[in-house]
Amino acid sequence: MTQPLFIICPGRSFSSVVCAAIGQHPAMFGLPEVNLFASDTVSRLIESDIPIFGIPGAMTGLRRAVSELLFHEQTEDSVNRASAWIEARAKLSGGAMFEELRTIAYPRELVDKTPTNSAREALRRVYARYPDAFYLHLSRHPRATCRSRFAAHSRRKAMDVTALERLWSTRHLELLEFGRTVPIGRYMFLKGEIFFEEPARVLRQICQWMNIADDDASVAAMMKPENSPFAKLGPVNAKMGNNPGFIENPALRIGKVKEENLHDPLEWVERETVYFSKETRELALMLGYDEKI
Repeated sequence: MTQPLFIICPGRSFSSVVCAAIGQHPAMFGLPEVNLFASDTVSRLIESDIPIFGIPGAMTGLRRAVSELLFHEQTEDSVNRASAWIEARAKLSGGAMFEELRTIAYPRELVDKTPTNSAREALRRVYARYPDAFYLHLSRHPRATCRSRFAAHSRRKAMDVTALERLWSTRHLELLEFGRTVPIGRYMFLKGEIFFEEPARVLRQICQWMNIADDDASVAAMMKPENSPFAKLGPVNAKMGNNPGFIENPALRIGKVKEENLHDPLEWVERETVYFSKETRELALMLGYDEKI
């Protein structure tokens, strides 16, 4: 086997489409959100079914992934069989189950974009298991990221809206720090907006970085993320497991992403006028985002 690819970033950072695109490479298999490193064991994941944006459903992507890998389909029956397969292995660590999925997917290698992997403790588990994996640190403008996360949150009225900014900054700072600990050649930073401007060029560079084929046919396949088996709704007993916006419109939208700025008030904060902090603006500038005044 080679090594898996982990896409690490705050949620709502284009990771669904990037994962699906890379996963269309003949040597790769792009997973939905499997959350296997969010808990110590699979049983704890089953018991908690970690809420995502306030909505329970952390197991959905794993059920769909197992169904597709083991039974080559995603039907109500195959998902039930996948659930039984998972529950029979509940005592495994998430890493051990991830390794089982790698074995089933072989000779393809896994691409995992699960947002929970980027939390400090989960990333520690990932790296302890896969110190030689490839880590793609993906970014999106803080305004677009926070606005998207706010829109997706099921309890917007009760949430601390400034926490969205803190999460963006904290997560990227942690991931940059993590990148300094990874062996040379195993960490790459990618500004997500650049991906959409020149996806074929970026995908070819990722192939070269991972030492997998970068021929025209492979790149052409990667330009079709909508062909991912997880780029659509699953059966009634496992409908989601991936970003809803991506499922609704999975095709690659090539071109310049809408320009954002760092200096306007945060439009999702209604009760008062709030701006990005100096620290957030400085980090965004360091990641390549201009003020756009």
